[in-house]
Amino acid sequence: MGIVSRSGTLGYEAASQMKARGIGVSTSVGIGGDPINGSSFRDILELFEKDPGTDAVVMIGEIGGPQEAEAAAWARDHMSKPLIAYIAGLSAPKGKRMGHAGAIISAFGESAQEKVEILRSAGHTIVPHPAAFGETVEAALSLRQAA
Repeated sequence: MGIVSRSGTLGYEAASQMKARGIGVSTSVGIGGDPINGSSFRDILELFEKDPGTDAVVMIGEIGGPQEAEAAAWARDHMSKPLIAYIAGLSAPKGKRMGHAGAIISAFGESAQEKVEILRSAGHTIVPHPAAFGETVEAALSLRQAA
């Protein structure tokens, strides 16, 4: 399992839940949530897609910015591995700064709910809440193995 996250804490939580369920983590990458970062979700998804040691990817996003929507479309068109996504900030009000410079909702597609719908419509699995990383990944991997 590969993990790419804008949130350090949620990245650690996802990795912990994978370990508790006996699901290995190939690599965990924190890209941060600020408006200017060095790598995007798409950049890291492309690397995970090429990595023979990664069978699926957990992507942890949050409110603000277009990266999650861009990653959803790229993964739909280019990834053979399952993408399981969580978007933090479902209760964040539009236009309010939340935590750090990157977490502000200002345009369409930047709210958590809009990002969840974009990811879901692209065919990706959604983690409903942070306590469900492990069970959601396990279920997605089971479905893939059964197919």
